[in-house]
Amino acid sequence: MKELNTLKNELEALHQIQNHLTETNPSVFSPQPDLLHALDRFGDIGTLPLFMAHFLTIPHTIYQNNIDNEKAYQFLIEHHRQDLKNHFFELSVTHDGKAGEREYHCFLYDDLIIHFGGNNDIKYYFHRTSVAKVEAIINKLSRFASKEEEDEPEINLLINTPRGIDTKSLPLTKPKLDIGSTYNDDFLPIHKFIYERLSQENDKGLVLLHGKPGTGKTSYVRFLATSLKKEIIFLPPDMAPAITNPDLLSLLMNHRNTILVIEDAEKIIVDRDVSGHSPVSALLNLADGLLSDCLNIQIICSFNTDLSKVDKALLRRGRLIARYEFTELATHKAQRLSDELGFRTEISKPMALTDIFNQGEADFHITRKMNTIGFKAG
Repeated sequence: MKELNTLKNELEALHQIQNHLTETNPSVFSPQPDLLHALDRFGDIGTLPLFMAHFLTIPHTIYQNNIDNEKAYQFLIEHHRQDLKNHFFELSVTHDGKAGEREYHCFLYDDLIIHFGGNNDIKYYFHRTSVAKVEAIINKLSRFASKEEEDEPEINLLINTPRGIDTKSLPLTKPKLDIGSTYNDDFLPIHKFIYERLSQENDKGLVLLHGKPGTGKTSYVRFLATSLKKEIIFLPPDMAPAITNPDLLSLLMNHRNTILVIEDAEKIIVDRDVSGHSPVSALLNLADGLLSDCLNIQIICSFNTDLSKVDKALLRRGRLIARYEFTELATHKAQRLSDELGFRTEISKPMALTDIFNQGEADFHITRKMNTIGFKAG
């Protein structure tokens, strides 16, 4: 409220000057209003023209957004009845007779007009009324702030189009995942560090998540993608060669400060000595090269291959945010998780997450009857 306090002092000084001028020459500062000037050519009332037509001066204006206007208006009428000079409403009615949006105009104090708009916003127009009085009403009506609906989580899938590489937005369901009970104890501090780094604005770097299939890598990536507030771009395995495509750079220029997720990233992260055409150089440039300073891209790579096959340049300090190997859940934690899920299984060894969660599914095996090939003795 520092700006309002400063404005308050300035306006009080101006009011004193204006009052003095009005007293010395009332004919100049007291012209007659013409309210017809408040109407547009369709006969609708505009609050700003209304103020200027009624009070014959240009107002100070304060905007207040995201307010439940119906509740705020009812509060004002009830608690400031003695200050209310006039008020009126505008109501739109649909073709079938149903009431639409309602807007209110309230006149208070010397020259304060409060307009409750149809888009959950309030506008305060005033000139002679003190800022302190306006500020007091703003503070009272702020209790009716509307609760903004949370945006549904989504992920931007990288796709090939006739025009080149583009993204397609897809909804993403947030998994019911408790990090503490779903993963081994050593993962919780790693998760907290990863989450804090990926939440930072204008950051860069690389997160490597590896381990056997079914140990929870994809579930964790989905959890991050639906929890973080940043834009997520997903590079599917069949699009791995796109990491070296110049079109990808053009696209990322329009998606700065985002997180690039590369699942099944073996084709990208393998040692350049093993695969001569590996795109790991492009990945390095995005994670910690010249491009990273411009794009601020953070990259998550998940893969099943052994860490020894990963290009050593990806593991250097500075460009690597974190790396973690997902393994089977420890026996006691697997037992506890199984019990929480409602299974009555006695677990005696570490167990993969996919096996714990899917205990109720039938395990189908195809049994083939092998025919003996040979000759029958005659």
